[in-house]
Amino acid sequence: MKLDTLKHFCSLHATPGDEHEVFDALIQRWKAQGLDTERIGNYAVIAQPGEHKKADTVLLLAHADSPGFIVQSVRSPTEVEVIALGGVHPTHDAALLLKTSKGTLPALLHAPEADQAWSRTMPLLVTLDQPCTDVQKGDRACWAFNWEANEDEVASPFLDNRIGCALIADWYEDCATRFAGMNVILAASAMEEVNGFGANVLAQHVKADLVLVLDITYTDVKQGIELGKGPVITLSDASVLLSPKVRDRILSAPVPLQTEVYNYSGTDARAFPAQGIPTPAVPVLIPTEGNHSPRETLHPADLEAWPAALEAVAQAVLSRD
Repeated sequence: MKLDTLKHFCSLHATPGDEHEVFDALIQRWKAQGLDTERIGNYAVIAQPGEHKKADTVLLLAHADSPGFIVQSVRSPTEVEVIALGGVHPTHDAALLLKTSKGTLPALLHAPEADQAWSRTMPLLVTLDQPCTDVQKGDRACWAFNWEANEDEVASPFLDNRIGCALIADWYEDCATRFAGMNVILAASAMEEVNGFGANVLAQHVKADLVLVLDITYTDVKQGIELGKGPVITLSDASVLLSPKVRDRILSAPVPLQTEVYNYSGTDARAFPAQGIPTPAVPVLIPTEGNHSPRETLHPADLEAWPAALEAVAQAVLSRD
């Protein structure tokens, strides 16, 4: 994956239900690579080559949104109240960008008091750097963009899930030789962080033999999940439950893989069985730290290993042996 592509996608403003900046960027890159593209309303975007082989089809699915905030009330030209969209748990004041119909404004999110029993249903105060009368109920806010990268670490807001978007943005430019003999469809969904509506619509629209879900997960000392040790296969969470047989086939792949087991949280993998579609969906994730915070971090080695891991997992799951 090109880090400049990832940096560009991390700089885009895309909260749940307002993903068009990321969707537009993906469509632009895909068209430049000669791919056929399609928008499914505001729910998803799709790309694939014009030629379709008589072979297995793999869907690489990322999601375009990241958790953010939505304006609930305007208190004054310099103060608004927001509520969270997605799994945001602010513990410190943080710089925001507030997106209005007239442009984007710098702002400051005021975290709840340390002793306050805050939940995501409760409003938070945001103050604007300068008075503005254009803010309206329903406007969106997200973390201010800040990028750091070296050989051991990439740090930025929105790695969840701009890493998936960046991978599929350049897939046919960087990884066209992978998945030999298979068809690869690229897609990004909306609203993964709040209700999964985008993937639910996509599941009814795209026919595939295997879905590889591109997302992030967390490091976990007890489960031995570390940065730099390779992509992570979700064996169990609130959206997927792989059988021991499928687990064994995947882990026989000749690439480094980590595994995780949860009974909560989840990814867009849930959309396919929820829509009555029997296509197997396997999350192949990148471990990160600081998830949903203004500073998420990952190890570049995991990004480098991702394409080979995806190919190996597809070959293992779809093998006729």
